[in-house]
Amino acid sequence: MSVISTARKSRVIWLVAYGILCVVLGFWGAYDYWVRIPKHESDYAAFVATKETFDRLEKQSATKSLSASEITDYEAAKTEMAGYKDGTPEPVPAYDRPLQLWVYVIGCGVLGGPWCFWGLIKLRRQRFELEGDGTLIANEIRLSPDQIKSIDMSKWMSKSVATVHGTGGEQIKLDDYMMKNAHLIIGRIAHRFAPGAWNEDGTKWKPAEELTGEETGKVTGKNSGETADSAPRET
Repeated sequence: MSVISTARKSRVIWLVAYGILCVVLGFWGAYDYWVRIPKHESDYAAFVATKETFDRLEKQSATKSLSASEITDYEAAKTEMAGYKDGTPEPVPAYDRPLQLWVYVIGCGVLGGPWCFWGLIKLRRQRFELEGDGTLIANEIRLSPDQIKSIDMSKWMSKSVATVHGTGGEQIKLDDYMMKNAHLIIGRIAHRFAPGAWNEDGTKWKPAEELTGEETGKVTGKNSGETADSAPRET
């Protein structure tokens, strides 16, 4: 019976969600960088100029009379200052522009969003199949059982990743975290090369003397006195 491995729906959903989030944050950062911050800087500059005029003319009026134009400027500045009674503008923090540009515009919008959507496209294109006779089909690559040289399981228990090596130099990486049923393909190939080390479902053999009390209830392997220990991965 053949086994087919395709993208996990949960991984697809997460990539779509992260991609949309990155795009939204990118537009938010762009709006802040090119609209909000410049307006804030303009408002603060206008406030500083008005306050300087008001303070200067008020101080001057205490020692001598103001000219007609100075009185007009003073009254205008006084009126504008009264408009700030609910709070005076604050200068734009020095980190605000770099933050919006590098974290949100570039980090999220320019890099993050495309990375997520490109990763989604690549993931949706991935398709692995292990036919009943042991032939492995990985997208455009087809390896018969005789063409499968070995399988690298060094990262399987920690990363849920295994790499199949072909006799022609092919290297096919299978990631059970991203691909549904990849553990069944990996398990069957690993069991073929090391039946005493791996089960056909990708779980690892453990000698009976190493079992704990809780583990004795797990699925028994075909070798007497041995039990399958599930690999720490999502299936």
